[in-house]
Amino acid sequence: MKLTALELAEIVSGKLVGDKNLILTGVNGLANANGDEIAFLGNLKYLPAALKTDAGIIFVSADMDISQFTDKNLIKVSNPQYAYSLVLSIIEKERLSSIEKNIHKSISMADTAKMGENAYIGQNVVIGAESEIGDNAKIFPNVYIGKNVKIGKNCLIYSNVVIREDTIIGDRVVIQPGVVIGGDGFGFVTMRDKIYKIPQIGRVEIGNDVEIGANTTIDRATFDATRIGNGTKIDNLVQIAHNVQIGENCIIAAQTGISGSTSLGNNVTVGGQTGLAGHLKIGNNVMIASQSGVSGNIEDDKQVGGNPIAPINQSIKIRTLVRKLPEIYKDLKQIKKNLENRHN
Repeated sequence: MKLTALELAEIVSGKLVGDKNLILTGVNGLANANGDEIAFLGNLKYLPAALKTDAGIIFVSADMDISQFTDKNLIKVSNPQYAYSLVLSIIEKERLSSIEKNIHKSISMADTAKMGENAYIGQNVVIGAESEIGDNAKIFPNVYIGKNVKIGKNCLIYSNVVIREDTIIGDRVVIQPGVVIGGDGFGFVTMRDKIYKIPQIGRVEIGNDVEIGANTTIDRATFDATRIGNGTKIDNLVQIAHNVQIGENCIIAAQTGISGSTSLGNNVTVGGQTGLAGHLKIGNNVMIASQSGVSGNIEDDKQVGGNPIAPINQSIKIRTLVRKLPEIYKDLKQIKKNLENRHN
């Protein structure tokens, strides 16, 4: 990356205060940035670091009083973190475009599989019969793609991913290392004291612009499909069970587990280490705090937390009281002792 400060301001739709000809070549944090790097101030608790930084440019909020920055080059933007992410996207795009468009000779690709244009396919990739890989795909070494898989355009699939048969993946999907898509759902039935497997013959469908974090697992449906909606972002180490339906633009943080046949609406946010029981309906725009246990349906626009879940303000009060239980218990013992002494 090589941009002038003026070019950078135009890219992020910001107002430049300072040297328009300054050349910028990278990004860094406030504490470590140097004169040709970009940093951002997203939280005022880092203001002292921003005043001391050597960064060439600092993104700051458009409504911020900048009188303290007497010798700094600034770009005022509506959202400094978003502006910073735009620059990171430029750097990421340059990195990916530097990967040579090449299909390695060691891949195993079925005769009936189809490959789009301008693809990069790394060493030891396996592509099953009747599968289709979209244009501009980048598939890194040691990826397994089963039979009849459909992968859209401009997808990025990192090493050691497993995508089993019949999976459908949209455009611009990013799949981080170690993800397993389409493994069997956890379906069993007990009969005469024996456990029998219920075959999982469904599939997984993933929409456009989805990102799936490292070592996440998305199980195939018992029948029909497990679905992930457009724009949803899933963190590392998430378990999504068979027949789960996740809407559009959801955010699911690490170590969350979603049990079978539960559905999430659009714009749902799930904090880390949260467990959702099966066959639930979670509405649109719901926010679930970290380490929650969800055992019932949640209506649209609710903010909840805790185990069992409660409205978020009530949940915070409950967690605060839990920390005071030893003191409360001590007081109750003293009250009980005082009452017994009074009766005696």
